[in-house]
Amino acid sequence: MNFDIGFIFQVVSQIVRYVPVTIYMAFVSLIIGGALGLAVALVRYYKVPILSQLFSTLITMLKGVPLILVFLVVFLIASQNFNHLAKAMGWQIRYGDLPMSALAIIGLSLMAMVGLSEAFRGAFESVKQVQFDAARSLGMTKMQTIRRVLIPQTLPVALPMIINMLINLIKGTAIASLVSVVEIFSAATQAASSNYKYFEAYIAAAMIYWLMTIVIERGAVLLESRMDKSLRRS
Repeated sequence: MNFDIGFIFQVVSQIVRYVPVTIYMAFVSLIIGGALGLAVALVRYYKVPILSQLFSTLITMLKGVPLILVFLVVFLIASQNFNHLAKAMGWQIRYGDLPMSALAIIGLSLMAMVGLSEAFRGAFESVKQVQFDAARSLGMTKMQTIRRVLIPQTLPVALPMIINMLINLIKGTAIASLVSVVEIFSAATQAASSNYKYFEAYIAAAMIYWLMTIVIERGAVLLESRMDKSLRRS
């Protein structure tokens, strides 16, 4: 087998244009999954009747399901039921009009929700009870305590896990090729389809993923440093 180094850089130049697609899907999924995960973690932390048990069961179920299966289930449910739902709701949009990246984002968001709900729930435990006692003594409501005490002290603790989830989501976007979304991995595969140099193409894709991961980790270090300084000043 002849190893073509030149083809690696040729593929890199071709697939780099799909980096924004990958970043977009990962960040949107992180935001949606993070918001859902925070809500789930709060419900479980405060042991809200019924919802707490329901979410606990849901998270346990999703933990045991591979991401690829989540993608396929979301795709099948949407393809078979979206048109009926749109007709019932009076929407003009149909399944064929949906961007496939939206289905990929749904699957990735579910993955982020599961991981981040556990990350937030663990980070909540780092907040000492005296903080809640102080909030109550100041007359804060539960929502004010969550907004002003719990979440601000939780985010610095959960930040490494949030960054790790972002990196996992970026890698997870490769599965979006199953629903015809062209991103880094899919573009690399297409680039090699004419000459069967898949090994070189996948190395090119790996180089892009590595570079993105390095940039995110360096940015996370700077962000953690700023948050530490801010907490010290507080």
